[in-house]
Amino acid sequence: MNDDELLARLKSADPALTGSAPPPDVNRLVEDTLNTDTALRSATAAAGITAAGRGRRHVFGLAAAAAVLVLGGGIAGGIMAHDGNNGSSAKGPSTPAGALRLTAQGGSGKCAVPGLNTLSKYPVLFEGTVTSADGSTTTFRVDRWFKGGDAKTVVVESDTEIPETLTFAEGQHYIVGAENGFVPPCAAIDASPDTISEFRQAFGK
Repeated sequence: MNDDELLARLKSADPALTGSAPPPDVNRLVEDTLNTDTALRSATAAAGITAAGRGRRHVFGLAAAAAVLVLGGGIAGGIMAHDGNNGSSAKGPSTPAGALRLTAQGGSGKCAVPGLNTLSKYPVLFEGTVTSADGSTTTFRVDRWFKGGDAKTVVVESDTEIPETLTFAEGQHYIVGAENGFVPPCAAIDASPDTISEFRQAFGK
């Protein structure tokens, strides 16, 4: 048998090339198509990848990314503000070079007005005028050192929310005592002319 004879025999056996080929079963084909689509949708839903689910995950992803950006920006801004002001508030006044920094302590009750005997016990004692009272920060120009220092400026930080914390008025004159970097609640008085004279005589200033 040669190639032509083999080809002729194969063509005669192919039902698609003969008039005896059965017509297409349209109903079966439609049913198969519908069943296949339903199965695909069921499998997709079971896998949790519906269009709505994809949309929700997409929105959630965008929200999470935005939150990270906002948080990162806030942290970066806080670091920049801290570094640029040596740990102080970005709006707070800058500390003059060479100034002595003190912290006013709060108390739980009233105390008697201190006099020479009380204030002279503190290792740091000065007479000064308030040049700036900005919130919790008070800046003094030192008019006279009685004990423990030689700076021309003293900056006192006060927590105004703590009861009995010392507060100072701009332009007023005070005598202030301190120890270990703190001004106790009863360690400052208004410096009247008589008080100033008494302290100057006591310390020979």
